[in-house]
Amino acid sequence: MRKLLIAALAVAVAGVGLSAVAFGTEGQSNTSWDFTFKPNKVNKPGSSNSLIEPSKIEDQGTSDTSDDVYTPTEKTTIIFTKGSRVDTSALARCGLTPSDVGRGEECPGKTRLGDGAAVSVVGGTPTGNNQRRGGTKVNATIEAFNQKGKILFIVQPCGSGTGPTTGSPCQAAGSPIVLQGTWSKVDTKPTLVVPTPPGLLSIGVVIVRFQLTTDKHTKTVKKDGKEVLKSFVFSPTTCGGKWTTQAKAAYSDGTSQTIKDTQTCKKP
Repeated sequence: MRKLLIAALAVAVAGVGLSAVAFGTEGQSNTSWDFTFKPNKVNKPGSSNSLIEPSKIEDQGTSDTSDDVYTPTEKTTIIFTKGSRVDTSALARCGLTPSDVGRGEECPGKTRLGDGAAVSVVGGTPTGNNQRRGGTKVNATIEAFNQKGKILFIVQPCGSGTGPTTGSPCQAAGSPIVLQGTWSKVDTKPTLVVPTPPGLLSIGVVIVRFQLTTDKHTKTVKKDGKEVLKSFVFSPTTCGGKWTTQAKAAYSDGTSQTIKDTQTCKKP
């Protein structure tokens, strides 16, 4: 079965590829969610890899993708395992707004969290509720930047035959799309809410795959005369054999679903 992803792409129609293939937990209508903390040991600073295929795809029971019906997400919520932590003060923060980036300003390199790749479908036939039938796949690169209480995603569509998995560097096709996710419960059960910009829905951009790897970001600070280690991500503080994360998708047709994924963990 095909799988799908979160975030947005662009106004231009171009060819696409995928970054690394991952197999997580499948949801309804060809959706999926996969998340991994690295390392998988309790209370460790580290990195993460996430892959979401959020938009529902009804394939009509045929191998012909031209009649597939895509239902996009209006909002995606990612919920980390209870006891994990996110600390945006562990590295520099980008102070730009999505509008700033849209005008060509760039976040400093020291605020970069990680990168990834996305796929969307554009140019399909409207069928109501922002749903689309058919369309052309568009490949894009993703860069993620740290902000106070937020993540800024810059999604750059690639020209036909270029970008992730094609063997050719991404050749920008049109302006980048800027998405912004907002954190909550960062000290107990980190939750990231990423809305799909209404403008993308109205022009028929359906996000079908979004994969992001965040690097390990740590620093040591003085607090009350003692050295304290900060990390953008700390793995959960307990392990009962596995950790569970969740992806909640709210769709343009008024439906919703939650997909849970697990990974094995190790105690100290």
